[in-house]
Amino acid sequence: MRVGAYRRVSTEMQRDDGVSLQTQDERLKAFIQSQGWTLVANYADEGYSAKNMDRPALKRLIEDIKNQKIDVVLVYKLDRFVRSVSDLHYLLQVMDKYDVKFKSCTEVFDTTSATGRMFITIIATLAQWERETIAERVFDNMLHRSEQGKRNGGPAPYGYKLEDGILTIDESEAVWVRYIFLKYRTNGSQNIAKDLNCRGIRTGKGEVWSDHTVRYILRNPIYAGYVRWNNRSAAKGKNAETVISKYEQENFEPLISKDDWDEIQELMKERSFMAFRSDNHYPFSSVAKCEKCGQAFTGGFKKKRNGGIHRFYKCSGRFRTGICNIPAIAEESIEKAFLETMYFSAYNEKEYLAKEPEIDKEQIKNELIHIEGKKERIKELYVDGDIAKGDYRKKIAELQERENDLLLQLETEDVRADEEEIRMWISSVKDNWNTLSDESKKAAVHAIFRSITIRMVKPPKPGKGAKPPIVEIVNFELR
Repeated sequence: MRVGAYRRVSTEMQRDDGVSLQTQDERLKAFIQSQGWTLVANYADEGYSAKNMDRPALKRLIEDIKNQKIDVVLVYKLDRFVRSVSDLHYLLQVMDKYDVKFKSCTEVFDTTSATGRMFITIIATLAQWERETIAERVFDNMLHRSEQGKRNGGPAPYGYKLEDGILTIDESEAVWVRYIFLKYRTNGSQNIAKDLNCRGIRTGKGEVWSDHTVRYILRNPIYAGYVRWNNRSAAKGKNAETVISKYEQENFEPLISKDDWDEIQELMKERSFMAFRSDNHYPFSSVAKCEKCGQAFTGGFKKKRNGGIHRFYKCSGRFRTGICNIPAIAEESIEKAFLETMYFSAYNEKEYLAKEPEIDKEQIKNELIHIEGKKERIKELYVDGDIAKGDYRKKIAELQERENDLLLQLETEDVRADEEEIRMWISSVKDNWNTLSDESKKAAVHAIFRSITIRMVKPPKPGKGAKPPIVEIVNFELR
């Protein structure tokens, strides 16, 4: 009898406990010798799951069956060969058509009779049921843990240390987490990343910061004392909604308040749509920056004695931190400077319109597909009992972190207009400024500009003959 021996392991890291490729090879050859058969072909799929037949060695085996090069297909165990009932039926039909027998050296299977084929099908059905049941239990267990406020493994988030399953603050990193949340109120994630890199600060993995890693920190509810799970699956419409629950670790110390975290999430949402939504619409709030101290101006108002409203902007450096002495600036003064300055001929267009490198969407999508395959293989290993639960959780968490980062890149990529579009857009805003509502003005300014630097030329003149201040725009940065 001409024998084709088939072997498979899910990964090259398979444990040497009786299922490695070498062990399978030794036992298959011993069985062939005991039967007096002849080994004519040896097929080995290393690092492939049995969830489907997309395996190079298995494909060669099927071709050799069709070319009548073998008389018997020999495997160590049925689950090394196939796990899907439909795949098993197909392979049995192919072998039956070309009069090729199937044999497991550790199990009693006989495909020469209808009863034998029925028996092997029943065994395969039970194996598939067991595998799917374990997978469902894994998911349900992780869902239940997250609903109870427990973490489902993974490395410690940046800003914390993990010791015996307990998260404690790593102050050397925590200070930068707080800094990121504070800085985002007046700066974009890209500027924050550049700032951290210039200071020599690195991520928990020792890598440089990017706007995407900054956003990942900002989106993580653990810093407010909450755990999140199933975020990726929910985003793809799979299984269940994202679970966010209060972290139940005793004496856990959040790095920011829940109110601050919620506020940042709303701010990120507004910026992602390139328009701010709020009850009070100040077009230049947070975009206008003080030349003297670099802090942002925020809008405010007070009622006049005659019943009108005085709208103004005040420097955060003065009113929040006390590092500046710039007085409040009337909104009309900033508007006047804004409308007078927005002529591109006064600036080097190439300097201000330089485009940031675009991300390679296809490369990211291919990497996401690759990660999904890795996760499936790791899940197969856990279901097969080839890796421990702790290793499974660690590997899945690492892949999940990378996948979240890639998805975030696709979700938050800015759509940048070309130079002519920007020029026409600004021209249109300028020409129609007086007809726009405060909300529309705000949306337009925040959509076009990342920052506008304001210089005080002449302070306001109070008292009789009061005059608003005179300011000028000395710099701006486009989105």
